Formats: sequence, structure tokens, C-alpha cells
Amino acid sequence: MTALPTPKSERWKYSNLQTYVSDKYTEQPLSVGYDGDDKFINESDTQLESWATDVYGDMQVWDDLQDVLSVHIPEDMHVDKPVYLSLEALENSKSTGHINIHLEKGASLCVYEDITCNGWMNRSITITLDEGANLTHIRTGSGDGIATNLTQIKQASKSKYSAYAMNTYCEFMRDQIHVTLDGADASCYLSGAKILNDKQHCDTCILIEHRAPNCYSNQNYRNILNGQSRGIFQGKVHVHKIAQQTDGYQLCNSVLLSDKCEMDTKPELEIYADDVKCSHGAVTAQPDSEPLFYLMARGIPKKQAQAILLQAFVAESLEAFEDNEEIYEQLSQKIEHTLNA
Repeated sequence: MTALPTPKSERWKYSNLQTYVSDKYTEQPLSVGYDGDDKFINESDTQLESWATDVYGDMQVWDDLQDVLSVHIPEDMHVDKPVYLSLEALENSKSTGHINIHLEKGASLCVYEDITCNGWMNRSITITLDEGANLTHIRTGSGDGIATNLTQIKQASKSKYSAYAMNTYCEFMRDQIHVTLDGADASCYLSGAKILNDKQHCDTCILIEHRAPNCYSNQNYRNILNGQSRGIFQGKVHVHKIAQQTDGYQLCNSVLLSDKCEMDTKPELEIYADDVKCSHGAVTAQPDSEPLFYLMARGIPKKQAQAILLQAFVAESLEAFEDNEEIYEQLSQKIEHTLNA
């Protein structure tokens, strides 16, 4: 097995992958189902290693992954029907693979990625957005396996990337995201929720690099932890000297429903430009008793009242999709179903 990162590494200090995986897995290519127009499948795209730099010293986890799918949207093509990707890792197997998504100038697409993970899923995605391209990326899943996800996004000028990750599954998950805003007026919205129980462990690690002026980034996450679960959020905004008039925003709020669960939050800013607006915030607390009492005083049972409040709390992470009624409603229903399960 390839040497794995350990907690001695700064960006892995909260997560010890070696305690979750072993040599017991049968290795096989990642199974990816594709539901969309076949004309967008392109075998010629290759992984763009030139910009996928090893900033954390851990790229060996995803080294040499075989390309399993490449989606290419031509210039000015607006794809009305979403593309659905279904990824699966079977029990006792290590499923590995790399996916390319490339949107040319002015193209737009919505991708739904659904993961079924009962073994070890080790997948990476390279997303390239040319000038003015617009990609919406929704990720959900199920299963109790191990997931090590790498998502790398390269954005040209005036491009837009909007992503939502609903992490309610897997015994262990490492969700690593690296965004480079290489063109002026690009925007990136990263949001999601962790709803964890039992001994689940979920580590979200983000780096957004502002490499061009007048770009916008927004990280907005909500987490609900119960049992002996552990959540981690490491979000970093790196503003390079050239990236004047940057607007970078981070917020990660968490609710702990048990005295045995743990949330580690580490928002960071590294700024080398002088004309910027950047902020970060994080709150971790137990549920507020006052609104719960208010609802119960009006005849709502305690369990139902708590579910209402928690759903409203998580729904705050859907802010980037308020103008997209279909996506907002689908994610709201998933949140409600998970909390009421």
C-alpha cells in the first residue's frame, strides 16, 4: 500500500487514515454510472497535473489514478438536463478512479454526484472552467465505508462554480477541495452540511487560492453531530499579491447533540494583497433551549420541535441555491429526511 499521510502532517492532524484502512481490500477501477447526453463524454481529456500542485504533501493518496470518465461541454453550450454520476465502492474493495469535467467558454452544466460507499472509495475529480463557464455540483451519498475525495477546480475569468456536499455517510471521510481562481471576476461558492452519528469521522479540508483580481469566494457550512462522531472543518483562503479587490468569506457553524462528540474548526486567511474584504467565523455550541421551549409551549412535541430547529439551522447552508428552486427543494427534502430518520 502507498504510504499514507499521518497526523504528523499539519493538514491531517485531526485524521488518522491508517487506522481505518488496511491491505485487506481488493483493488479495482471505480464504478461510475453516467446518466446524461453521451455526446458530452470525451475520452481525450487528461488530468491536468501542471496545476494540481501537492500543496499539502499528501498527493500520494491520489497518485496515478486511472481516468474512468471525462465530461466535456463545448463552447456556449447550455445543458438544460443535469448530468447524474453514480459512484460505487463495494464492501472489501478499494475502488479508485479519476474523473475530468471540462466546460469551455460560456458553457453551463449541473452535475449530481451520488456516492454509494461500502468499501474504500478513493476518487479524484479535476474540474476546468473556461471563461464565463458555470458549473453547479451537488454531492450526496450513502454507505458506511471509507471515502477519500479530492476535488480540484481551476477557474478562468468570469466563471462560476457552485457546490454543495451533504456528508451524512461513511465511517471515515476525507473531503479535500482545492480551488484556483486564475481569472478576474471569477466566483466560487462552496457549501455543505455534516449530519453525523455514532462514531462517524468527517474531515473537510479546503484551500481557495485567489490568483487574479476582483474574485469572490464563499464557504458556508453547517454541521450537526451526535453520538461519538467527530467533524473537522479546515478552510483556508490564500490571497496572492496580484489578487486586489478580493472578497473572501468563510462561515462554519456546528451544533453538538452529545457530550461525547467533537467538532474541530480551523478557518484561515493568508493575505498578501492590500485591497481586500475577507472574513471568517465559526461557532460550535449545544442547541439553544429558548426556541425549543417556545415551540413546545405551543403544543409541538419535543422531538418534532428539535427537528424543526435543526432543519432550519442546516438550511442556512443552502443560501447559494435560493434562486434555484429545484435544487433548493431537493436538498431541503434530503436534510429533512436525514434528520427524521
